[in-house]
Amino acid sequence: MMSPRTTSAWPYLAVFVVGALIGGVAMVEVVPADRLPAASATNGAVPGVTGPQDAQPGTTAGKATGQHGPTANSPTGSNANGPTTGQPTGGGQTLPPAKPGLTCTAAGNGGATDKGVSANEIKLATTVVQSGIGSAFLGEMRYAMDAVVQQVNQSGGICGRRLSMTYKDDGWQATTGAQYLRDFVQSGVFAIPVGASSEGLQVIIKSGDLNSARMPVVGTDGLAIDQYAQGNGSAQPWVWPIATSTASSARIRADDAYKRGARHFGIVFDNNYHFGREAASAFNAEVRRLTGSTVQGYNSSNSCNQHYCGIQAGQNSYSSQAATFYQSKPDFVALFLEPETALTWMQDPNTPGAADDTISHGYAAAQPMFTYQFESQCGDKCDQMVTWTGFKPNVEQYTNDPAVHDYVNALRAVNPQADPYNQFSEGAYQGMQLLVTALRKVGPDLTRARLQAVLNAMTLKGGVTLQSSLSFTPLSRYANTTMQAFTMQYKGTPGGWRTGAIAHDTHAKLGAG
Repeated sequence: MMSPRTTSAWPYLAVFVVGALIGGVAMVEVVPADRLPAASATNGAVPGVTGPQDAQPGTTAGKATGQHGPTANSPTGSNANGPTTGQPTGGGQTLPPAKPGLTCTAAGNGGATDKGVSANEIKLATTVVQSGIGSAFLGEMRYAMDAVVQQVNQSGGICGRRLSMTYKDDGWQATTGAQYLRDFVQSGVFAIPVGASSEGLQVIIKSGDLNSARMPVVGTDGLAIDQYAQGNGSAQPWVWPIATSTASSARIRADDAYKRGARHFGIVFDNNYHFGREAASAFNAEVRRLTGSTVQGYNSSNSCNQHYCGIQAGQNSYSSQAATFYQSKPDFVALFLEPETALTWMQDPNTPGAADDTISHGYAAAQPMFTYQFESQCGDKCDQMVTWTGFKPNVEQYTNDPAVHDYVNALRAVNPQADPYNQFSEGAYQGMQLLVTALRKVGPDLTRARLQAVLNAMTLKGGVTLQSSLSFTPLSRYANTTMQAFTMQYKGTPGGWRTGAIAHDTHAKLGAG
């Protein structure tokens, strides 16, 4: 297989077969080109999908309209199957029956069917990151969410109810974010869409506050494994992630590098943000499975030691750490950093460039670095750096994908200056579509219990994820386990990204272990 550092486009893609490797077992399958999901002619949705349909204006709750595929009242680029009223879902959960006689209109929808719901409004709220170090990759998620809210409200809402969204900037600070989210719960909002600030969200997930309040958090970014599973391994009952987990992305990077010949693995990660520590844990565990040994220098305190380098985000210089790290001569380096810290690390004189043969199997960057601003600012040092994402970016063949086209247009309608390449914004758009699709399927009798049951049997089809469908059950939240490699092209000016291998994490349920 050709290295993504030495080719601009691959004529074919190889397959990783789960089985015996030298010293370990691969946890990742790389999907060949002829198995990739094709773009459809119906805004990214799979045509001809059957199953329970969205409640339509003027219809009685619980009755299908007989249509197939997305309706004019459904979010662009998505379609879904869900449970039928009174029928068990895939994990045994039953959709509570709707109150009889309700209709999908403001006059007949039952009014205040649950907290945060009235005849004319569904109250939603979430934290966002529009200040601080995390704003470089999380700061524009709000515009993507607003794009979907705007689409829904301009079409008349959902069964007569418009979406009302409240945002609070927590600066990606765990304590501040947790307090804001608890305030939302206490104020009686119906649900938390996307949860665009992961640090605070993790706090209230681990504390049990969401479970106690029975508060739905729908379409999250996957930065923490707690969004997928509780401490005992069971599915989070009130959280539905839309993205591939950080842990899966770490395994995918390690497996891809091993297949290409890497044996001296290095990782640089933020040790004061959870996503960095979690990535390091999963990466080290995967390297141990593959090679029989941990990453050289591994330590439970997550300090910078040899090939295992945890650093404090936002420092002015990492010169001493970089000098020590590269002296130990890793042949592959994974970067799990937010963009500001990654720029400081890459621009240090002690750091070889991504196209430098010193790092023979190259760099793999985390999804937070998949932004136009990062590529532009990193410049020549990041030429040929590989980034991975679980979504279809607006590059190469995906520019012609109808769902991507619709996303870019919707984002620009809200903010023409927003970065259409930012993968967290694209994930926020898909996360909002998951919520809206589920709300439509619940129909006029909107309750959290009914929303949970619908989501627990949801198969969302089409859209901007690489997978053609995302399926949730009461037993699993690992709906998205697929990512694709994209190689940065910088030749004096930003040249975008070139597409590479698509990989699937076959052991997503290992979490960060």
